[in-house]
Amino acid sequence: MKDNFKLSMIAGTFLLIISCTVSEDMEESSVAWDATNYTMFNEFMECSPGDDFTEELMMQMIADWRDFGLSDSLLGSWGYAPASENNTVTNGQWELSWTSKEDADKAWGEWMASEDAKAWGDKYASVLQCDSENRNGYEFVFPYNPYNFGPTSEDGSFAANFMPCTLNDGMDQTSLSNGLIAYNNWLDGLDSGAVGGFYAYGLYVPVDSEAEVDYWFGNFHIDMDGMDAGMALWDETGGTAKEALENTGTCANPEIFRGQVFYDPANPDFS
Repeated sequence: MKDNFKLSMIAGTFLLIISCTVSEDMEESSVAWDATNYTMFNEFMECSPGDDFTEELMMQMIADWRDFGLSDSLLGSWGYAPASENNTVTNGQWELSWTSKEDADKAWGEWMASEDAKAWGDKYASVLQCDSENRNGYEFVFPYNPYNFGPTSEDGSFAANFMPCTLNDGMDQTSLSNGLIAYNNWLDGLDSGAVGGFYAYGLYVPVDSEAEVDYWFGNFHIDMDGMDAGMALWDETGGTAKEALENTGTCANPEIFRGQVFYDPANPDFS
């Protein structure tokens, strides 16, 4: 990982651009919290199905987890099942998004000390086993309005791919910011139905200074067909935006998953 690569600096660039272009009327109407360009702390746990695994039992497990009354610092949670035989990541993943690493560590400390949490883990040990001790942490940001192309599916399902990327020689976070601005401009020029519905993207920067990659580029689509349509559109019409991002960093083949909302604080009883 390159020295001094800070996601907060990238988010700051976008916030400066937005603050200089947004009107007072828009500022007054944007009272609700907006995830765009807000730096979060996200964690991934690797999960393996147990002998009694079924999708129905897993969702009951998640519903029981939600019933604990989760920390106010938890901003969302999602599950991922591998969806390509070409993935190098072959196990499932459980993602949690927090307001900060400090808040995440505090919530985990309380969880580990809870007898109810232990009983929950024992109850579902044969359904799903997750490695909470070796969580991978990232600074995360949505550099673009995640709902610009419409809402997510009502059942909480979506498709996702994650590309591990390394900055090219001579490139830094300013170079990446400029590439993302070009990408956002390309997105702005698309018809709302061009990608088949909901589309969002996010940037994950590992907090581990020994990480082999500089950032992960995450793409989130309404479904697999939407992902295929979006990737084809990018290859065909990405133009200067595609060139800018490819000049900035080198990304490996994407890890492809089927995703599912596990927890949405705006709809805490979602199932």
